[in-house]
Amino acid sequence: MRVRVLFVFSVLIGIGLMGCNPAEPLPPGAAREFVLIMNDMRFIGESPLAIAGVENPDIVVQVGDKVKITLKNKESQLVLHDFAISNHDVKLTQYLRPNQTVTVEFIAPRVGEFLYYDPLNPTTMKGRFIVIGR
Repeated sequence: MRVRVLFVFSVLIGIGLMGCNPAEPLPPGAAREFVLIMNDMRFIGESPLAIAGVENPDIVVQVGDKVKITLKNKESQLVLHDFAISNHDVKLTQYLRPNQTVTVEFIAPRVGEFLYYDPLNPTTMKGRFIVIGR
């Protein structure tokens, strides 16, 4: 019984981590997907498992990767949020209201360390967007 529980746990951990290793090749047309919750004036990682529960987590991808970031505004009060990545043409077309969700998709164009942030709340809502070489 104990072996079965450990096996199931190992499989679930493996599934949760799948795709979060930027050195792991993606299938053709697939994207590196991330989900960030906007709450208490912070970004909180929801998925993949490697960033779950992490405040303002690092997002790491490879140059040329298709990237998909889903943002969920979970503020309990009327707090608007925005999203941008420095030196990238990534930004929302309108502010995100509470209980709204939006997804941004783009190709990571160049190697480097960049800042993702909420332009409306840049002091507490910011993290590193890291693009590594192939």
